[in-house]
Amino acid sequence: MGLGIAISVNGQPDEELVQASSLEIHENMDKATTCNIRYEIDISEGDIPFLIDSRFDAGSEISIVVPVDDINHCLVKGPVHGHNIHLQHGGGGSRIEIKGSDTSILMDRSTQSVAWSDVKDSDAVSSILGNYGYSADVQSTDALHETNKHTLIQRESDLGFIRRLSRRNGYNFWITCDENGDETAHFKRPELSGNAEADLVINLEDPNLDSIDIEWDVEHPASMEGKQLDLNTKDDMDVAVSQTPQDILGSDGLSSVTGDTRSVHLSAPADDVGDLQARGEGAIIEADWFIKASCQANLENLGSLVRSNTIIELQGAGSRYSGKYYVSGVKHIIDASQHRMEIELIRNGWGE
Repeated sequence: MGLGIAISVNGQPDEELVQASSLEIHENMDKATTCNIRYEIDISEGDIPFLIDSRFDAGSEISIVVPVDDINHCLVKGPVHGHNIHLQHGGGGSRIEIKGSDTSILMDRSTQSVAWSDVKDSDAVSSILGNYGYSADVQSTDALHETNKHTLIQRESDLGFIRRLSRRNGYNFWITCDENGDETAHFKRPELSGNAEADLVINLEDPNLDSIDIEWDVEHPASMEGKQLDLNTKDDMDVAVSQTPQDILGSDGLSSVTGDTRSVHLSAPADDVGDLQARGEGAIIEADWFIKASCQANLENLGSLVRSNTIIELQGAGSRYSGKYYVSGVKHIIDASQHRMEIELIRNGWGE
């Protein structure tokens, strides 16, 4: 029967592979996208062919594409890096799960030792991404790491280094792939001012959700104070972030909800005001998400594919919790009967 999707190996579509019993793809804004493809296996001529199939060898590149409204969406493209195998005596009931990740995993295979001088964080990221053949969607950062101050030191893998810089600046880092297999690496702050990519509806006419769980916790800092000594000029650097630099997904942000001061002191070393400001804003952006929600949706009912690092709109959850949310993660669970999405949402404000 097949899964109603397309699976390619090393760039070549393979009709046999869509006969998988099920697959899962997990997108997360802080991690690589991963996939598990499950096949039922059996004994043939004294061996188990799927276990030695070269299509599933380490490093084989798997692409999974889902068509929605005549548009092909590549959910993941990247190398096979493992198998989970269950063998039942006699063959019946045996199975194999093919484990893969997006191509960012290639950036995590070797430790680098680099001193980056006279560059911004974004310059270093762009240079690294160029080595892997990505189209780069890189938002510029402010801090300049000058030779006569402190160079930017890398003592980890390229992926670990980029993720460290993304967190420092309040950015996200993720990989997307289009239907032609062309990949883009994104290094930027969440885009919260755009239109919603999908509507999640509950308690209204034509609902597409059966339930949703929402929680909030306001014990987060909403402002930052930072004081450092410029080691070159011996002048004081005094920086304050009085409110989030992000757009608010709602009418009231964290500081408005609490009505009081909740601040954090940033003690990270910095060379200049721009560096200290960026770190302070990054800390507040990370703390900003005080509302979390989770739900499940069926692709057929929803009519739209939900992807991580996009905006959706929740309708019918009341005046406080309806409105736009940022998608922090999606698990796609696909079998012959349905495409189900387990969706994780975050929000930095309430009210429509």
